[in-house]
Amino acid sequence: MAPPSSVLSTTLRLLRDKLVDNSFLAHPLFRAIEASGNLIKVSGGSRIDEPVIFGDHTTITELTGAGFNPVSMAVTDPFTQSRFEWANFTQPIILSAVEKLANKGDLAVVNILESKVNNVMLSLKKEVSKQVIAGTSTVLPSLETLFGATAVAGTGWLEGVAQASQVNVVGGLAKTTYRAQNWYNQFFNSGGNFALAHLDQLMIDCQVNNPGGDFPDIILMSPKCFAAFQAQQQSFVQYTSEANRAGLDRDMVAMWRGARIYVEPNLGFTAGAPAVPVSAYVLSSNQFRLYADVDGFFEMSDMMPVPGTATEAAMIMCRMQLATGHLASHGLLLNAEA
Repeated sequence: MAPPSSVLSTTLRLLRDKLVDNSFLAHPLFRAIEASGNLIKVSGGSRIDEPVIFGDHTTITELTGAGFNPVSMAVTDPFTQSRFEWANFTQPIILSAVEKLANKGDLAVVNILESKVNNVMLSLKKEVSKQVIAGTSTVLPSLETLFGATAVAGTGWLEGVAQASQVNVVGGLAKTTYRAQNWYNQFFNSGGNFALAHLDQLMIDCQVNNPGGDFPDIILMSPKCFAAFQAQQQSFVQYTSEANRAGLDRDMVAMWRGARIYVEPNLGFTAGAPAVPVSAYVLSSNQFRLYADVDGFFEMSDMMPVPGTATEAAMIMCRMQLATGHLASHGLLLNAEA
């Protein structure tokens, strides 16, 4: 007879631990976030609030002569918050009674479940990455996106225009209102002829605007942009093996100016304004985070009968969101595919 639901549920949980670890290991977006310690797991909460400081708390008074000058005690409240709503989504895994009966024996059932769990995990991973990188998901529009170079004002973080022309709203804060206080992003357009100096200039612009003066430490590049990068700097590149990875050959990532470079297959698309390829994101890991609920980070439920059908289903629940409190330390590289 087929294994009972309790056996299937237990097996699913064991598979979940295995497949989440392995499937996300090789994915550029999640590898970059996890390697930088940017995955923050929290419990509960109705939304994510990131503290932001705009302007100065008080003013400076120069003391002249004997120093008995009146001191300005004028005060302003520079503290505000960028607010990000959780993205909640789920996807089912369904096993039919026919599959249970036809696959007698634990090994056969495990194989069916493994293939279905793997398929769903890959589907979720693909959709999350598509939305974060390109903002093109039709099923996860509530998830924040790095791509903000749209033809109309939106909520994407990184725009491909000068500071004075950036108009998006990020975390509920309009760039038009706060861009003088560094609520805008850096960008560089290579004009179809990538040079290492372009990447360096973008990283320097991000570094001088970082509150801590840190250089960006994550670079996500399109495959063609990375090929152009490799062609120009092959004799200077450094490689490092990521901590806790299985082997050097499989897990090497390029580094440039202290930043790890990850080849992101979702980059290289052409959209928005200007209508040129989006080639790379340059990010400062200390200025953004991926928040996930401890009970909603690809958490799988027990297998339960589906009323009115001869099937059982388990739900994979996700509750996560990208958040930032500083935009000027992140950058966008355009039209650097060759």
